[in-house]
Amino acid sequence: MPQPRSAGDRFIGLPAPVLAVIYVALTAGPVLLASFTGGPRGSTVFSLLARAGGVAALSMFLMQFVTSGRFETISGRIGLDRTMGFHRLAAVGALGMVGLHVILFLFRAGESGVTAMASRLLTYFLRPDLLTGVIATLLAVILIVTGKYMRGRVLPYQGWRVGHGAMAVALVLLGLHHAFTNARFMADPLGAAALLFIALVALASLLVVYVFRPVHAFRSGFTVTSARSLSPSIAELVLTTDTPERFSFAAGQFVWLTIGRRHTFTDNPFSIASAPSDLPQLRFLIRNAGDMSGSVSSLAPGTRMGVDGPHGSFTLREAGNGPIALLAGGIGIAPVLSLVRALAATDDRRPVRLIAGARSAADHVARKEIEDAMAGHDFRAIFLADMDDDSGCEKGTCDAGHLNRILEDLDRGAVTAFVCGPPAMMESAIGLLVQAGVPAAHIVMERFDFDGGNDVVCRIVRRRFISVIALVYGATLAVALVAALIR
Repeated sequence: MPQPRSAGDRFIGLPAPVLAVIYVALTAGPVLLASFTGGPRGSTVFSLLARAGGVAALSMFLMQFVTSGRFETISGRIGLDRTMGFHRLAAVGALGMVGLHVILFLFRAGESGVTAMASRLLTYFLRPDLLTGVIATLLAVILIVTGKYMRGRVLPYQGWRVGHGAMAVALVLLGLHHAFTNARFMADPLGAAALLFIALVALASLLVVYVFRPVHAFRSGFTVTSARSLSPSIAELVLTTDTPERFSFAAGQFVWLTIGRRHTFTDNPFSIASAPSDLPQLRFLIRNAGDMSGSVSSLAPGTRMGVDGPHGSFTLREAGNGPIALLAGGIGIAPVLSLVRALAATDDRRPVRLIAGARSAADHVARKEIEDAMAGHDFRAIFLADMDDDSGCEKGTCDAGHLNRILEDLDRGAVTAFVCGPPAMMESAIGLLVQAGVPAAHIVMERFDFDGGNDVVCRIVRRRFISVIALVYGATLAVALVAALIR
């Protein structure tokens, strides 16, 4: 049988600083290029800054297609969760740039009163030649509000996803029309060419997502081997392929699964629970979340499955050479099980500690497997249950006492902690880890709300995101000001 590729054989993405430089260059680049030949002209410094801000905003919105596209080859080193967190924060940054674009146009020599500016703003909203720009701005607001507050709540996830993509395409098309029919900046060939280049990059990302990925997701040939319920709320899904050489992953990563011959915009993300050495089988533990996950246990053997991935940086590549602490809540045990199986398969002898929480003892579906895999290793575990304390589980949630018990004989400064579970659980666990002496830089987690989380790791990541957006603002405004000074 063909052998699976090693995850170490794959290129896993560019370093974060390189990605930041590329992003700043592509978003602030059109303004910089236009400044070489005098494109961004205006009657006042305010109008020049306004035009530069508008073009930078359009560039940022075009780049949203790239940062939402699951391009593991480019951003795999920082992880899809961080990429998506930046995507959401960058959308707010782009809208802020639109705000600057509008506000700076309201300033005119001798007409700086509030009444005059309000009148001018109303005039802009009512001018037919500015209609596409106004609609694009309103779409940007709708996209950000629905993405933050309605996705998967008020709006079903799949419906929101289709609508979000359609509105995003409409936004950039209207924005491009507004730029090329109204902005004097676009008379500059270098600036216009740069913006068209970014538009082509965005178009290419759309083609990859909606044309290439649906084909590639089924290329690995995975089909359902078995699907069964392990507890009232957790199902196990096992897939098998006859072409394992087409798929590789690192323990702890996840994939997006598509059932049958559906388009991949119907897919959902699930963490892999097996180890790379288990290929050609791929195993998942899936909690019934009330969506398609509730039908997993009824999938018939032989059903084709699209597998898009692998994605994520919740892997042993992030660990140092010291002890490993694993903190899992609920279905967060799935990637932790993958890590444990990989450690056992490679006979890794580092100390491993585990705290696993679940609603009930019945939901600790991987407990025996973990204990058997780590037999003979330096391993200790605490299993917690919210609802009962039978089967050897302790009742309650993870606290400082639990953490101190499993870390008591370890050099806490050398520990790498992997945390996975519901957002509230992760925030609590990270706070406890830092208090216990584990460095924040040694904490690895996977969450898709880095832009909104309130733990120390999220705050560190968010500051880095904001720094990149600030560089775009600074570069755009600095170039425009220099252009104004030399006019």
